Amino acid sequence: MKIGVSYGDLGLNMWAKFQRDVPEVSYTRILAYHAAARLGETYGHPEVVEEIRREVEPYIRGEIPKVGGAYGPTVYRFGGNAAAFLLARGYMPEAKESQIMSANKLIAEHPRDPDGLYEMPGRPGKIWIDTVFAVCPFLVWVSGVANEPKFLDEAVYQMTVHHRRLFDPSVKLYHQAFNSNGIRELTPSHWSRGEGWGLLALTEMLYDIPRIAPNHPAIPELLKEYRDNLEGCAASQDPSGLWHQAMEDFGSFLESSGTGLILYAIGRGLVDGMIANEDFDRFREVYIKGLKGLMGYIALDGTIYNCCKGCLGPGYNGTTADYALYEWVRNNGHGFGPQILNFSQAVVLEQKGIIPSLEKLMAN
Repeated sequence: MKIGVSYGDLGLNMWAKFQRDVPEVSYTRILAYHAAARLGETYGHPEVVEEIRREVEPYIRGEIPKVGGAYGPTVYRFGGNAAAFLLARGYMPEAKESQIMSANKLIAEHPRDPDGLYEMPGRPGKIWIDTVFAVCPFLVWVSGVANEPKFLDEAVYQMTVHHRRLFDPSVKLYHQAFNSNGIRELTPSHWSRGEGWGLLALTEMLYDIPRIAPNHPAIPELLKEYRDNLEGCAASQDPSGLWHQAMEDFGSFLESSGTGLILYAIGRGLVDGMIANEDFDRFREVYIKGLKGLMGYIALDGTIYNCCKGCLGPGYNGTTADYALYEWVRNNGHGFGPQILNFSQAVVLEQKGIIPSLEKLMAN
């Protein structure tokens, strides 16, 4: 099958389509900036990294008054994960002051529940897994540049306690939320993008914390959390290779953004050593199966199908039926960052000979 594009080309096509078709300034844009910067790095396109630098400059100068999302006032409007990633990788040293200010603002001002977990503004006691992707990598990256242990400690605390609150050991997957819609219980189901948010945070933390603080006592616990989640994902993978909107309900639609995040986390583990040697071949097959299946939901021009729209524990309390009845949307803003991240890692996996080229993948 001659398709004429590579993993990196497809990622660039998705970035271009995002820029054309997704105008809103929200956390989805911050995620897409982070993803595109990483793609530019892994695919050897410094002009893309420079493009993202230019896009992020108004954020670090405090010129963006509002960014949609719960962490808009404290993190996103100053560039969030995108600015912190560029800072940590040495592409944007001028972001240091603004990112330290943003991290201090987050810790001092964001509302917390009695256990110290960040909660949904205006929704006292609502805890949701989306938080950890928004704040934990950001705090780790800023900590490394600022040499400020309190930022790292805060990231570790938020990740480990969110894990204890939301992880379901019976299936080794995350519930999305606690106290959704004022019901002081866990949302019963397991939402694929929520699972992906948790894995994204763990993946970035496990790469960077050992480089910032090699003997940090939380590393073994974070690694166990990552590996436990991967076991839950392997067990719930659909025969097509994707994961479902409600991961335990194979009657719910196949969902692309959660699939992209899960694959990114697996792909990082295959290269960065988070997956144990004895599990390498098994998760390589999970990854290849998922990537091939995902190609049925991504067009070569970067169009993305089957992405769940914004989702905060739908229906009564986020039951399996509630999630299954939710809508998927073509080219929804939530879909681009996860896929660009995933294809940025596919570039690395192909370079290292762990996966075949995109043409070979689709020919088999």
